Amino acid sequence: MSILECTNVSKDWAGTPVLEQVSLALEAGEKVALVGRNGCGKTSLLRILAGQDDAFQGTLRRQKGLRVGLVPQRYEPPQGLTCLDILCQPAREAAARLDAAAEAMAALEAGEAQLDVYEEARERFEALGGGRAEEAARRLLARAGLAHLAGSQAAILSGGEKNVLALVAALAEAPDLLLLDEPGNHLDFQGLAWLEDFIRAERRAVLMVSHNRYLLDRAADRILELEDGCVAAYAGGYSAYRLEKLGRAAAQGRDWQADHARIERLEALVRRFAEIAHARPDPAWGKRLRARRTQLEQAKQQAAERPDLDRGRIQVLFNGNDSKADIALVVRDYCKAFHERVLFEGAGLDLLVGERAALIGANGSGKTTFLRDVVGAEGKWNEGGSIRVGPSMVLGYCAQEQEVFRADRTVGQEFAELGAREDAIHRLLRRFLFERSAIDARIGALSGGERNRLQIARAVFLGANFLVLDEPTNHLDIEGREALEEGLADFTGTILAVSHDKWFLEKVAERVIVLEEGRFTPYEGTFAEYWRDLGSRTVRTSGRIEERSRDVTRNRKPRIVAPGKPSGEARRLALEERIASEERRKENLERESLEANNRRDFARAGRVVQEAAAIGRMLEKLYAEWGSLLDGR
Repeated sequence: MSILECTNVSKDWAGTPVLEQVSLALEAGEKVALVGRNGCGKTSLLRILAGQDDAFQGTLRRQKGLRVGLVPQRYEPPQGLTCLDILCQPAREAAARLDAAAEAMAALEAGEAQLDVYEEARERFEALGGGRAEEAARRLLARAGLAHLAGSQAAILSGGEKNVLALVAALAEAPDLLLLDEPGNHLDFQGLAWLEDFIRAERRAVLMVSHNRYLLDRAADRILELEDGCVAAYAGGYSAYRLEKLGRAAAQGRDWQADHARIERLEALVRRFAEIAHARPDPAWGKRLRARRTQLEQAKQQAAERPDLDRGRIQVLFNGNDSKADIALVVRDYCKAFHERVLFEGAGLDLLVGERAALIGANGSGKTTFLRDVVGAEGKWNEGGSIRVGPSMVLGYCAQEQEVFRADRTVGQEFAELGAREDAIHRLLRRFLFERSAIDARIGALSGGERNRLQIARAVFLGANFLVLDEPTNHLDIEGREALEEGLADFTGTILAVSHDKWFLEKVAERVIVLEEGRFTPYEGTFAEYWRDLGSRTVRTSGRIEERSRDVTRNRKPRIVAPGKPSGEARRLALEERIASEERRKENLERESLEANNRRDFARAGRVVQEAAAIGRMLEKLYAEWGSLLDGR
């Protein structure tokens, strides 16, 4: 039985439709993801389901007594309260209501209504932990890895810590359904790993809005896609959703072709009948003509639409000139400190032209600070003489805080200052999904996703051959992330990227640089290899790494095993190579299916996606085997 169900829910803002005839149902304990393009109405739908917005049309039914907890994208804790105070507050309020109900019963003759009020207050108090609420709150904080912050002021926590606190604060309300709006924002790899484990292990039903494809693959039982105001359901995680969507597009394309051919035949008949009806004064031919015209109109109304999988996708094409130099970046004896906190101490790094490197490290380790210093050193040694960017490098910078633009200026002013003519600005903005009117929009009034798209557009316009990317997928929807990855796949220049989007890094990074204890340690392999070698070895305790291999260079000593009998490690490595190969095959087939859809070869698109689906089923078995090898080693 569904715990929550909405039927034909519609909503508009100032006459503009946001949701149109949305219908969905959630079952107890299931984990569901809600995906869709930026601005399609996902947050609006969550607020309706949470009961925070009743300005809609349609029907919303909840199971009797259902309690819903909504975790917003941005959570600002109340000033003056500690983390423990916030988690204990619901139980304290319930205790006050219970005391008031008890006093009312003592002051008046206890009737049935007073007894019902008292019983409801007592049940609520017990559900929130009763007299052991503080103990329960401390357990929640420990589960989230925030036990050491129990007595800290919540308002001064980092962005990632606030996100986790918002989640456990919602749990402290003892909800039956959790609604999560971008819960992975500001979390590092360890925080995201904790979030994946948390959602999978949670007994409550969870509906999450996320663009993190790895999280969607790991934690979602099914996916709801919100598009053009309506919801379509897909079974499985992100990979299954993508394959099914490509398959549906191919089937819809075949229907569109058949309907289009039928309409063309009917149009030819209507033209022929019209000629005959005009040539012959016979009422029967006029009747036949009207019947054919009616048939044609009905066919047009019932015809399938042509699928357009590229609709709403940015067009990223970097066209920077190749550099003749060998060195893109040199770092020597780099030191950096804020007050008594040392971020870097004698760090060194070389980045060759054409390398595609991921810079990874825990939140607060100094990654953003370093990237800012790299950008400040363009074409010269930086002020301290420790960082030099190659003189032939043209930097394209995507900043996490999006400070490459000034908030009080318009889009047109910012690009005109770079030397862009107005017609060129319009053409560029159109590729990044901006209307012509956006040229007069103030930067500070744009959304986070719009500003990120502008930063990418700026790098394209500059002809950058060295991209410095600090969380470039933040605020981008899945289509935007995929378009950026495709653009970077064809980019021949140098990339230095900071990101916590594992899917993005697996597509982009061919080298990993680990920032730890103020120094850079290279890992000579792809991010996927790094994550398999080290991510699987970490011991997770509330989302934090308790033990970590200090040697991140891949310099393994081979084990000697009996002839003809491969070791578990050898089997694991062989299996990883096969998984990587099959993943590449599947990705290439998905791209081929998309291209076939775009050129209207829908039969080919359908055959290719079926082949990709078969590889997907095989990968599930390979991953299961790989997991058992890890568990047994």
